[in-house]
Amino acid sequence: MYLIFSTEQDAWTRSETEGIERGLAYHVTGKGTRYVTSPKLTDTDEYALDVSSFNLTDEEASATVDSYTPKPEEE
Repeated sequence: MYLIFSTEQDAWTRSETEGIERGLAYHVTGKGTRYVTSPKLTDTDEYALDVSSFNLTDEEASATVDSYTPKPEEE
């Protein structure tokens, strides 16, 4: 399950917000894990964030998609 973001920064911010809510090490001690998942670039130049383990708001839950198409890697 993914949320799609128009900017990479927005996706990282949502992942960090989840990390704060979970009390990940970085947010407690200043060292260690900061983000829950990392965004992936899509074929539409947006960013997909795997949120299958996130605590989503109702609005976020209604905006999720089951899959996305990754942007092909340049050779």
